[in-house]
Amino acid sequence: MGDRKPPAMIPEHLWRFPTRAAIDALAIRFELPNHHAMQDWDYEVADPERIDAFISGYRSGELDEDERFALMRIILQSFEDLGCDISLDPRWTVVSDLLEADIPLHAHSIWYWSCPETADPEEQWMITPVIRPIWDRHRTDLSASG
Repeated sequence: MGDRKPPAMIPEHLWRFPTRAAIDALAIRFELPNHHAMQDWDYEVADPERIDAFISGYRSGELDEDERFALMRIILQSFEDLGCDISLDPRWTVVSDLLEADIPLHAHSIWYWSCPETADPEEQWMITPVIRPIWDRHRTDLSASG
């Protein structure tokens, strides 16, 4: 999918968005641009060439929950921006394990990227085929209302 489209209705109980404090902290930590006019900051600062640094930062144990949530969004967008078969990238296994380890924190992102509302590959992200199995394993828990 070229242009970012709004996903189907993400259940309200799964809504979560990056906080200003998390954005500010990550911008400093990773020397990322940070302008209040940036509408989708985590998507704008994603960088496939920095996936290793982002994963290392996530795994450092130095980030709070809000920072981990926002950083995972950056990591997922960075994989989306790779432009190749994500399933062949050994780093995806690490990221998949991180998502699986903290399903409640990343439920919104898992839902969003898995595009559960469509089976048409033309209406999915490049990352959908590798993240959808996580959604499928946790579908019942994530679909239930909070």
